[in-house]
Amino acid sequence: MKRKIIYLGLLSALMFTSCQEYLETQSDSNFDSEFVFQSPSEADKALLGAYQLVSSESGIHSLRLFYDVTSVGSDIELGPEYVSNTGRYNGQNLYYKTPVLSDYTPDAWNGMYKTINRCNVIIAAFEKNAAYIATDKTKASTLTHLYGEAVAIRATMYFELTRNWGEVIYFTKPILSEADYKNATLTDRNTIQESELDNLIKVEPLMFRLNSGGNATTAVRMTKEYVQGLIGRLALIRGGYALRPPSYTGDGDVIQSHSTRGKMVRRADYLKYYTLANTYLKKLVYEGNAKLVTTDTRTPVQKFSNPFQSIFQNGMDYKISPEMIFEVSQTAGSSTERPYAFGRPSGGGSTAYPPKAYGQIRFFPTYYFGMFDNKDLRRDVTVTTTGLGGVADEKMLLFKKGSTTSGGLALNKWDYSRMSDKKYATVQRVAGINAPVMRMGDMILLLAETYSVLGDDTNARTELLKIRQRAFNPGDSEYALKTTTYVNSKSGASLLAAIQDERAFELGGEGQRKMDLVRWGLLGKKVNELQMQMTLMADALRATGSYTFPNGNVISSYIYTKTYTLAQAQALGLNDILTGNNYVTESDPLYPLLFPAWRGTATDWVAPATVTLKKSMLAIKGLFKPLTAPEITAATTAGYAKVAYGIDLINDVSKPWEVNTNGVFGGYLPADYTANYSPLYLIAIPAATIQASGGNVSNNYGFPNQ
Repeated sequence: MKRKIIYLGLLSALMFTSCQEYLETQSDSNFDSEFVFQSPSEADKALLGAYQLVSSESGIHSLRLFYDVTSVGSDIELGPEYVSNTGRYNGQNLYYKTPVLSDYTPDAWNGMYKTINRCNVIIAAFEKNAAYIATDKTKASTLTHLYGEAVAIRATMYFELTRNWGEVIYFTKPILSEADYKNATLTDRNTIQESELDNLIKVEPLMFRLNSGGNATTAVRMTKEYVQGLIGRLALIRGGYALRPPSYTGDGDVIQSHSTRGKMVRRADYLKYYTLANTYLKKLVYEGNAKLVTTDTRTPVQKFSNPFQSIFQNGMDYKISPEMIFEVSQTAGSSTERPYAFGRPSGGGSTAYPPKAYGQIRFFPTYYFGMFDNKDLRRDVTVTTTGLGGVADEKMLLFKKGSTTSGGLALNKWDYSRMSDKKYATVQRVAGINAPVMRMGDMILLLAETYSVLGDDTNARTELLKIRQRAFNPGDSEYALKTTTYVNSKSGASLLAAIQDERAFELGGEGQRKMDLVRWGLLGKKVNELQMQMTLMADALRATGSYTFPNGNVISSYIYTKTYTLAQAQALGLNDILTGNNYVTESDPLYPLLFPAWRGTATDWVAPATVTLKKSMLAIKGLFKPLTAPEITAATTAGYAKVAYGIDLINDVSKPWEVNTNGVFGGYLPADYTANYSPLYLIAIPAATIQASGGNVSNNYGFPNQ
């Protein structure tokens, strides 16, 4: 069979940017429909090309969409810099200034449509292929599974497009000529979501289970379990609240509105989609091969015994956790963003020990100090108070705006220091840690949510309890109180609220919180609550030098730190300065070194003779409780230094941590919430798409068209 090269004309890289841009579908490509299916391995090659686009072009897991949009801009997560520093912060801050089309680059939009078109080519080739047509469609086979992967990749792209842009262009056939795209218009997101749900439901029974054999069923490929989870996710955004155009007159519950931003609406048929999500999430949780990790076999037991941290440690060991349903494969030695953008910050250079880690995902102090239970094992795994220098030394993360060791509390789930192979941990952005997209903890909480909304409190509590039990130490005297007693005390609205809170604790820094708040109709409310608490905190810091959160934790203007070398720490009985769980009481001499947990630095860094490694860590006092005058005297006598901490939240004259136009969600101030205005969280369609569409495509929600 003659091998054809299919050139796919892409306007805006499949969406109107330039008639000169082409995607050559080569190996992945060099195929026509008959050629591809001369063997399943050729179809697999085509799919690998689509997965490569997911990794390099779509932005769903790394730079572009995840970096700029989905990982930040919630009531717990933010970026490290001043909101005025880059255009992308305008959207993260709910548009504190009038939106312009350059606020957000079109790369993710273009990349997702490239990926969609690749999938459409593959799907069309399958549907014309004699071998596939003749395949038994009552059971899973290699060909039906590969077809299902293409459908799942495409549905993933439309999931992201519709929840972040709203109404978008809907292509289900390959773009092979100008005629295929020149009359394209925007399609209502409901139509797209419902169509993609139908497609996923059709392929789900014809796909193989995770890890059931062969490369096509590992967690870096989309399997039956992933499709079940994606059906759950898609159904919940279809059944959730979303911003509709100002002209919307359809059915549903309108909770907020604005003359240009639009209306926050949940359609009247939402329970149908919660029921659909419940059906497929039950299949995933109870019939699938992914498992909630509930044990930690690492030793010593006191240091580890944290199954939650082990999920992310697997990634840093270049392994896949049994909890993972799908993660985007990354290659060590090539450009990757964990831990550089999504992990523990480092002030090292491009080559250092460890190298620079920018730290895009930061957390509001209200999350770390105010929301978490102090005994929750997830808190210090998720959030770090310290970063790293470039010579194996630990540094406090300051609340001054900036990056690396400035910018505030940061994501801790990935850390150069914890990489088992330091070969790729001394050069920035080449670590090669895979990017998680779906894991079991997330899915169990979604299942709990569906049960709660559908009125089944008993089963909702069962699912919530699974996550709570992993989050606390079974040997602690309050374990039952924090888990069984806590969960059993919830019902109705309080149970749903507890599940919503649990998703914040479980999934911080994983790109879920903002869109969770959107679909729950809570984005405006939670932003307003955050603003009120940040105001109370700032007022108290100015008045008294400290602020006490409702849970009793205190943030103070100043803390006290002391640097300990490895030898000094060992003299106190601490053999490893890369710490794990905090397993000592406050009276123990090791407490300042071990609290907070999961910090320090590695001892296995190796540098050339020209570089002197410090191999040191910080002892910290006064972080959650201000020191008394005698304690300050004792600390300074012992060599501790006074360090500005909470004072940096109020000292900056531009007040970036306070409630104002350039501060905490300056695009949605308390007056907006009081007026019941809709928060604008969507993204503008790129200018090139609009300009080349000949009037067929235009922005809504107050976004400009040029």
